[in-house]
Amino acid sequence: MKKLLAVFFIPFALSNCSDPCNGHIETSVLYFKQALQGQLVYANVLNNPSLGSQQTLTRDDKEYGTFPHVIIINDPEMKYKGRGTICFDEFTKQALPADIDLRERDIPRILITK
Repeated sequence: MKKLLAVFFIPFALSNCSDPCNGHIETSVLYFKQALQGQLVYANVLNNPSLGSQQTLTRDDKEYGTFPHVIIINDPEMKYKGRGTICFDEFTKQALPADIDLRERDIPRILITK
């Protein structure tokens, strides 16, 4: 009986962990970082390779991993907090901040508008 419950429970639990994808550009969230206002979302673009750039990311001075299409999403209202995926259609590119970490200067920064 326990095996039967596990078979039905696990797929149901996993389906509730990810948000529905509403948009044509799909990203997989890598991690979140606190910003002056809101948060920054480090994400890997899954279906629009021209948007991101290949990057080896570092967290707490340790290599986090290398990903093929990384972007940083500015999330001042923290709308995406805790999400595993973010999907969208429209965005604006953002200028690099003056105090940028030099390891992140080639990562496109965007603000999702729709």
